[in-house]
Amino acid sequence: MRAPTRALIVEDIGTWIYTFDRAARRAGASEVVACESLRAAREALRTARFDVAILDIGLDPDDDQNSDGISVLEAIRQTDGDSTRCILVTGWQGDLLSLQSYAQQKFGVDWAFMKAKWDAPSVITKLTELLEGAAERRLSQSTSMANLGSGVAPSLFDAELLGALSPKGGVQTLYALASRLLGPVIPLLAAKPARPMAKGPDGARVGLYWSRTLSAAVAVGLAPEASWPEDRTVVPASLRDLLPSGTTPILLEAVRVRDIGGRLWELPGLDRDWFSV
Repeated sequence: MRAPTRALIVEDIGTWIYTFDRAARRAGASEVVACESLRAAREALRTARFDVAILDIGLDPDDDQNSDGISVLEAIRQTDGDSTRCILVTGWQGDLLSLQSYAQQKFGVDWAFMKAKWDAPSVITKLTELLEGAAERRLSQSTSMANLGSGVAPSLFDAELLGALSPKGGVQTLYALASRLLGPVIPLLAAKPARPMAKGPDGARVGLYWSRTLSAAVAVGLAPEASWPEDRTVVPASLRDLLPSGTTPILLEAVRVRDIGGRLWELPGLDRDWFSV
């Protein structure tokens, strides 16, 4: 399974949204999300993770002093650190150099240009360059096990899983399994950060998460491989008991490392607001 390469466009003029969208897709972005305001951009960041962002500095055509695009840049850095590559754009003749210098020093900017000097080939080339290594940057945010553990101290979370699953190879087996299973879907937000994975009646540890990379709800299960149903279309009791009525999981991935098996399901019908975090 490959994670989407996603671009964020923050722009309040429709023709420029269309232009930036075409450039991002030609550069290799498989998904593009466009927002016309700071509020919409913050909601998009709550739902999804982005590999590259094109940010118009001013988002109010009636206010030449508006710089909400800088606030979006700040929100990106607070949410995803420097793993999202960011481009600043402006269409007004104000002091771009001063704003760019401020943004670069405080938040980090990868490139900037003025709409009046738009050159599609140059922008597409730069976007292509910035999108290179997107998967590696996504994984560098934190380990897959840290994502699973959410707000629980790593030592406590590791110890709980070791005691419950007794894997051959110890904690290294669990780390290898989590990395292979979850690489394409992190970062994850646990539905219950204080206890992200619960023990089911069949002995499996299962947790519900929001994947900002997939922009979808997922379930993660860890158990001795022999305890999983042979028929992978069967929803195990440990997962079924956690789901609201009417939710039908779709198995995305099944991974085995030594004697431990991991399962990853997508959960259609559960939107971002179902998760309180």
